[in-house]
Amino acid sequence: MRLPTNPRLCGALGLAFALAAAGAAALLYLGTGDDRDGRPSPITPSNIAGRRTACLTGDTTEASGRSDTNAIWAALQDASHQRPLNVQQLFARASTSEQAVPYLAGLSAQHCDLVIALGPTFGHASTAAATANPRTTFVAIASDGQPAPVGIDSISGNDTDKAAEIHRRALALTGSGN
Repeated sequence: MRLPTNPRLCGALGLAFALAAAGAAALLYLGTGDDRDGRPSPITPSNIAGRRTACLTGDTTEASGRSDTNAIWAALQDASHQRPLNVQQLFARASTSEQAVPYLAGLSAQHCDLVIALGPTFGHASTAAATANPRTTFVAIASDGQPAPVGIDSISGNDTDKAAEIHRRALALTGSGN
């Protein structure tokens, strides 16, 4: 392979390489997102639209075995079509209330304004989460034969009644999200 010997071609190639190197250096310098002291910019959850958020949560096993889960989720989705409202369905594995508390605190940190807890594990964990996160409203969906959690609202009744009450509470969220 022979390298070009034409002076104009060599100059043009040299200029192209110099411009490419300068562009790459500028991208590396400007594109890092670092502030002046070298630390990366913090990443925080945000709700750009400023909408309120309702989150349906519970233990995956408990939620899948309930007849009211789908009705409550449908009620939340319907409410989100009627008002500017974000709705999320987030289930996790937790066999004890102690395991569920950090998860509930995380939902509050992610700006869920209304957390609807399904089942006794998340329902009873909501008491501690509500105390630690007063800007979030926690509601437990009562299970038949289980004692209601202390210190937070508990909703009981048939599936239609539970869904209607959750729908009402989701529509009652006003103002911008937390």
